[in-house]
Amino acid sequence: MSENPPPQAKESHLNCECHPAPSTTSVGCPPTNVVTIPVPILQTEGNFAYITVKGSLHDYTCTIFGLNQAEVQALSKRFDSGVRECVNGIMVAVPPMVMLNTLAQLSYKVVCSCGEAEICWTMQREV
Repeated sequence: MSENPPPQAKESHLNCECHPAPSTTSVGCPPTNVVTIPVPILQTEGNFAYITVKGSLHDYTCTIFGLNQAEVQALSKRFDSGVRECVNGIMVAVPPMVMLNTLAQLSYKVVCSCGEAEICWTMQREV
């Protein structure tokens, strides 16, 4: 009695190869059944720019990381309260929810968030 080889995966497809069972009473796949399912690895529908907004719902300031220079200038003109540079980003004297709504007007949308007392919102827009 010989043993059957284990199923083998090939390149970028998921393969399930079933071989005949040694006896007629065991549960198995038909002897010639091969299933190939193509699985896309990366989304290829466009390029995106990502930014992060960090702040607390109980604070009147927030920090934004990842904006380009034109977006920083647009926010500086929009908020008279001031935009200050900080490490790897800018700090703006507005509540984070106001900033999220303002960035939504620049075509950004929230794709995820994390945190409790201090929250980070990751936003994306198509470029």
